[in-house]
Amino acid sequence: MRKLLLAIAMLLPTFAVAQEDTRPPLTVGVNTVRANFDPGLALGNVDIPITYNMFDTLVARDFSKSKDRTSYQLVPGLAESWKQIDDRTMEFSLRPDVHFHNGQPLTSADVKFTFDRILDPASDYVEARNLLKVIERIDAVDDLTVRITTKAPSPILLQLLAYHTSEIVPKAYFESVGESGFGQKPVGTGPFDFVKLQPDESIDLKANDSYFRGRPTISRLTFRSIPEVSARITALANGEVDIINSIPPDQLKAVESLGCCEVRSVLMNHHFIQYNTYNPVMADVKLRQALNLAINRQLLVDALWDGKATLPHSAQYEAWGPELYDPNRPTPPFDPDRARQLLKESSYKGQPIFYVTHPVYYTNGVAVAEAVVQMWKAIGVNASVRVDEGWTQLTKDNPVLTARNSSDWVVPTDPAVTLYMTWSKDLWKDEARFDELAEEGETTLDRGRRHDIYQKMIDLFEEEAPGTYLYRAPEFYGVRSGIEWLPNTEYTTDFRPDNIHFTK
Repeated sequence: MRKLLLAIAMLLPTFAVAQEDTRPPLTVGVNTVRANFDPGLALGNVDIPITYNMFDTLVARDFSKSKDRTSYQLVPGLAESWKQIDDRTMEFSLRPDVHFHNGQPLTSADVKFTFDRILDPASDYVEARNLLKVIERIDAVDDLTVRITTKAPSPILLQLLAYHTSEIVPKAYFESVGESGFGQKPVGTGPFDFVKLQPDESIDLKANDSYFRGRPTISRLTFRSIPEVSARITALANGEVDIINSIPPDQLKAVESLGCCEVRSVLMNHHFIQYNTYNPVMADVKLRQALNLAINRQLLVDALWDGKATLPHSAQYEAWGPELYDPNRPTPPFDPDRARQLLKESSYKGQPIFYVTHPVYYTNGVAVAEAVVQMWKAIGVNASVRVDEGWTQLTKDNPVLTARNSSDWVVPTDPAVTLYMTWSKDLWKDEARFDELAEEGETTLDRGRRHDIYQKMIDLFEEEAPGTYLYRAPEFYGVRSGIEWLPNTEYTTDFRPDNIHFTK
């Protein structure tokens, strides 16, 4: 017996070592960590990198086939297959082996609840509801079968179901903790499980080892808020973090010279300026047109982005595809003489115009604001920059505000989202025709007809000038050596097991 016990004792340390998790943790230094991670609400550029790693959608986006990671293919996600029942109804078969982080199995009731909570007119999910408004109802056929019926034939339903607003949440848990509780302690099906949130400081996640797409290659994932660029670079150099985001172009050489790290990049969203046409000063279309013509976008790209940003051909993306994108549209013109003439013809009498920007949300956000304001001053506009952490949205309920910066979505890769969702928010008083065309485009299956509709919408956008596009910005990441990882467009920092590996 004594020999047997001794043999067992000798085996115990070996067994403990065998069970030790040898996967490395990963820490990502980001510009900010906010306080709510309900995917129906957390739709900002700083939220998506985090929620994308906690949640899944019925239909997934595979960026791996795209050389520059700016386009994707739709592939099965939580739904292993789908089929068209009629011109307004699609049926989805759920994977039978998926569980939420709390152990609850995924069922059709969770899918139905996810969309019903957003589509409820009394809910807080205004932006998500506007995006998913084409959905009429969700029906749970059985535990693993869901039918989604749209109000009219929809050419973009699968695209919408692959977007972040459609990330699936667990019905029972959500109802038990409420909307606020869920946002602070989210539960999903994704590769990483929530551990702890410290708003403005960090969010800690751990590997979901039962993830249906495979065991994560990372044991823990932490997003740490480091607002200052120099502090992020220092943390990367010291090994306090493994990846950092939002590196300005003038700091790329500093990262590359560290010897421990390299820079990786991907094109992201279009950055633009919004004007509040409900403001009495900004209501004059000639003033808005003058402001647009006064901006030297190529100078912004060259001076502040080292030539690495690109000028858009108006309010459109190449990712729309050749049937919807028009490459012959010119980039926004720079014509200061014409701008001065329009300013004289307008009702503008020297009233102050404020360009409002967040201090850290966008790379170069403040620098671009200051440069644009100088260009406006050059044509005779009384303009100045306001740096505001509150960064209030422009709406008809805030007529005092004049202009702010923002960005739109490259995905879903369809103008029904890029155009309609960005510019149909009561921003301009005369957008009724724009909205009518948008409704038609969202329910028209003929792609030739859709091309004509969206080009007309762009014509209206340029004529009415509720804002203007500046450039399509790249996002630069600093990555420590030995980490094989690629960023995707639209801030989808994917740490699923097929997109991150370690060589040392």
